[in-house]
Amino acid sequence: MNTSKGTERINDEGAVEINVETVDYRTPPGGDKEPHKENVEITHLTRTDESPDTGNKVVDNLRSAKEPISHSAKADKKAD
Repeated sequence: MNTSKGTERINDEGAVEINVETVDYRTPPGGDKEPHKENVEITHLTRTDESPDTGNKVVDNLRSAKEPISHSAKADKKAD
């Protein structure tokens, strides 16, 4: 059953903004509690003014963040 409703518009910065109203079922902490229904709104933002190179910049940033972690893991293995 699809209970989502949405709207699409161009915001003041020229980006496409899609607002989706949907339902989230949340379970409180503890095993004996029933989940409760909560109405939520999700906003997806698509900027059209970004250069095609933006994706490459994200990948480069992820790689540069990953390098110190992977080097640290290799050093830990050598120390064992």
